[in-house]
Amino acid sequence: MREHLDLHQAYARAFAGPAGELVLADLARQGFLRESTFSPDPQRAAFNEGRRSLALHIERMVAGPEPRRPAGPDKA
Repeated sequence: MREHLDLHQAYARAFAGPAGELVLADLARQGFLRESTFSPDPQRAAFNEGRRSLALHIERMVAGPEPRRPAGPDKA
């Protein structure tokens, strides 16, 4: 668990500041975060989805870990 938090913090530090924000904005554009990855060519569509997957991972890591939800009565 601690390593997971450390990794999130490392991503946040790596992308902090004006240079990090510029790089994140470029990753969002290049990684199709705000647009469709569709292409009539299935290989291109798969390639675009790969780019998007990595960009989403980076975005999630920079945002930080999700808070844990308490187990409800329906949880074992």
